[in-house]
Amino acid sequence: MKQRKRGMHILIALGLMMALLLQACSGNGGTKDPEPTKAAEESKAPAATDAPKEPELEPYEVSITYHGKPERDVALVEEKLNEFFKEKINATVKLNPIVGAEYKQKTELMMNSGEKMDLVFTASWLDFFSNVTKGAFIELDELLEKHGAGITEQLNPMYLEAPRMNGKLYAIPTNKEITQSWAVTLRKDIVDKYQIPLETLKTKADLEPWMQKIKESEPDIVPNFVSGGGGDGAMYAASNWRPVGPTPGKLALFFYDYTKTDGIQIVSALDQPIVDINKSEFEIARKWYELGYTNSDAATSKTNITDLRKEGKIWYQSTVWKPGADIELALSTNNQYEFVSNVIEEPLVTTDLTTGSMFSISRTSKDPERAMMVLNYLHTDPYVVNLIVNGIEDVHYKKAGDNRIEPIADSGYGTSGLFWVVGNQMINYLKPGQPDDLYTNWIKYNNEAKRSPLLGFVFNDSNVKNEITQLTAIATEYKAISTGGIENPIKLLEERNKKFEEAGIEKVRAEIQTQVDAWKAAR
Repeated sequence: MKQRKRGMHILIALGLMMALLLQACSGNGGTKDPEPTKAAEESKAPAATDAPKEPELEPYEVSITYHGKPERDVALVEEKLNEFFKEKINATVKLNPIVGAEYKQKTELMMNSGEKMDLVFTASWLDFFSNVTKGAFIELDELLEKHGAGITEQLNPMYLEAPRMNGKLYAIPTNKEITQSWAVTLRKDIVDKYQIPLETLKTKADLEPWMQKIKESEPDIVPNFVSGGGGDGAMYAASNWRPVGPTPGKLALFFYDYTKTDGIQIVSALDQPIVDINKSEFEIARKWYELGYTNSDAATSKTNITDLRKEGKIWYQSTVWKPGADIELALSTNNQYEFVSNVIEEPLVTTDLTTGSMFSISRTSKDPERAMMVLNYLHTDPYVVNLIVNGIEDVHYKKAGDNRIEPIADSGYGTSGLFWVVGNQMINYLKPGQPDDLYTNWIKYNNEAKRSPLLGFVFNDSNVKNEITQLTAIATEYKAISTGGIENPIKLLEERNKKFEEAGIEKVRAEIQTQVDAWKAAR
């Protein structure tokens, strides 16, 4: 019985072997692989052409609203940008330059009315942080991570710490210098002609005899040009006081001693040290006006000093200085004049300076992702950056080297000075007179500058918005007293400060102190 079963098993095995041999030799003539089974077909990896594609981007126009004088050939530059962005991200751009004197007012009207905007130039001196608290701009952390890899590779991480509110990022700073100093800047041919000892000129008192000399000897020059007032200039450069917190009407009203790292005390424009500085400056301003050093329309003028500089009517300016600043002034005159400076202030890296030139994305943008894509190109692509800053090659400038250009005079573009406004200044072409190591010097200047003890502190004005609104109205009302063009400036200063007191300046000062103390404790 067992032998019979064993024989059956052998027969079955032989039968299976024969079947397999027949299958192998049949159908394909033994020369081709067998057809795959359905299961094998389904398990094959899809061909490359079958891979799922990224969804195509719908056409979108990204508006870029920025601080700059409209120029004749903006439309030509826009056309070239559109060729680039259509190919890269199926987008076009709309350039919207607004002249500096009108920028803050016009953009705030646009924001308040809910007008559609995408990329918006902003800065600490344009009330960036206040606009954040109003909800004008959207958070950027996720957008930066998704579409801003080039930005994070290019920027020093310190840049991205300053434009934050409650830990959230609301703007991308321009990659440029992050510190500066006040300087006395003079036209070099005038210095040489009268042998002016520039290195001894630090205060207005030092300048006074030379103002008289220029008035007597250079009738085509305005010895001391002033336009409308409202700013502080170098008023506090000779002291240890530096501004902090809100600047209503572009006027610094709150200060700290930057030489102290502990026990930082916030003072206001009503405290005696600041009052004394204001009185001294306003008295000199009035004296210069009465002596005829200052232009007669100082209190109301809206003339851009850049235009007068080109005409050869400016010999002296109080300027913010950095390596290459004198060359930039020369370029603003198409190299008709050279300038030299005496730096009168220690360079200091502050939150305000690191947030002094940025782009945000408006809450009214219909496609924030596309806006961030465009901004990423503004930080990484030399063609795009230089197209906006310098215009079109062979139309607005000639190449003079791999990274150097010669602007074409009266070409219709490239004179607005957008180098510090847009994206990444470190990939701007160099212009005549700019040294090859300009950007290397900037990096060195940034690294060697003193860090403010309040670097990274951001004031949240949520608890004092009403007071700041009132302070802004008062600062605007009295802004001309700093020009010298208004009689009795000291009486007006006292009037102004009384109104500041009634409007709640002390409440704002106390709020800044509370937040500074909390910020220091958290660190």
